[in-house]
Amino acid sequence: MHPSCRLAVLLLPLFPIACVSPARLVSTRSDQVVSVAAAADELARADVIVLGEDHESGPVHRMHHELLAALHARRPELVIAMEMFERDVQQQVLLYLNGLIDEGDFRASARPWPNYASDYRPVIEFARQNRLIVLAANAPRPLAKQAAEQGVASVLGDHDVARETTAPEDDYYDAFVEAMHGHVGAGGDGAMQRLYAAQCLKDDTMAETIVDHLQASAKDVLADAAKRPLVVLICGRMHSDHGRGVVARIKSRLPGADVRVLSSELVADLSAGIYRAPRTIGDFVVVAEGTPDAEDVVAKPIAAQPKVDGAPALPPHHPPVAGAKPEGGAAPAHPAAGGASSGGDDADAPQPALGLMADYGYQGGDGVRVENVRDGGPAAEAGIESGDLIRALAGEQVADFQSYAEVLRTLKVGQLVTVRVRREGAEVDLQVKVGARSR
Repeated sequence: MHPSCRLAVLLLPLFPIACVSPARLVSTRSDQVVSVAAAADELARADVIVLGEDHESGPVHRMHHELLAALHARRPELVIAMEMFERDVQQQVLLYLNGLIDEGDFRASARPWPNYASDYRPVIEFARQNRLIVLAANAPRPLAKQAAEQGVASVLGDHDVARETTAPEDDYYDAFVEAMHGHVGAGGDGAMQRLYAAQCLKDDTMAETIVDHLQASAKDVLADAAKRPLVVLICGRMHSDHGRGVVARIKSRLPGADVRVLSSELVADLSAGIYRAPRTIGDFVVVAEGTPDAEDVVAKPIAAQPKVDGAPALPPHHPPVAGAKPEGGAAPAHPAAGGASSGGDDADAPQPALGLMADYGYQGGDGVRVENVRDGGPAAEAGIESGDLIRALAGEQVADFQSYAEVLRTLKVGQLVTVRVRREGAEVDLQVKVGARSR
């Protein structure tokens, strides 16, 4: 048996459900489905690969697990960097990987995300069995929170954040503001800029962690290029789409580095054979079934192939062009509009906001955790605090950020609504007057 085949057999128990849920790996260069093996052959030549994920998508995670195994087979000197672990727990990560603490102590001290068991434990156990380095790459959440509330200058100099960080108001800033859906609320106090600067601080910290490791490793492998490490970063796709965020910051610190980007996209029906991501989003896109984001982007057909690793290829499909007028009718409403237009809606009208920022890393499935509350904003005035778990909004149960955002978009500025929060094991209803977001 070929050595790589033996390796694949050994790795199978670590990623036991890699191909159960539907997902396809699509090359943005050709709009074609490609096999994991073919993608790994191409990606293995890089210095850094960034796997931009939808945090809540099991199929995306499992595709990443399969790709990690394939990359390791080609580049044994693989190093895994993770947004999900923060710099101040690097010691705990190393102790666990080297068998010096048990899993219970590791999970109690390393602050893993709520979906650790299903989505990130396979990565850590894969690294543990194969004696790989895992970099706890992110800025600690308390420091990021402090940066968002008091400004980045208040945390600079701490060894657990980047030595240098910048936050230019460029297209990344525009994308960040759009993604926030205005949850910071109104007010000319620079809240959005501080939140964006905290986001950039995370990008710079992850980038610095990776580049510092590569530069330190380079001193040891100059005589043996085959041992040059390949770093694979796992992070939310907001940090890496279009080569922004952490990708741009890696390149600024390591000019000439070959950095490849994978994004992810959720589609309602994988068998329809379409995806919307523009080719600038990255080198590949993991297309998986799930609840898609509403985007005003023309859908493209995924080119069919006879077989992909023994799986039936997606059928060719040519959907109607998004935004095009049907025969004899008016153009459809923008998908983000959330239904039929009343005819009086104004795109420039104030958008509803509660004056808070959600904890986008929280994956508990039982509500939306509040990361920050803007001083003087609607949430603060109502008594909502950082750390509260929002369980219901305006009488509608919310299980996650997506359901929360859907309810929020239906509210009107000035409307008085009930927000049910859980705090220290008890639930309480608070009355909040909906505010307007900054534009």
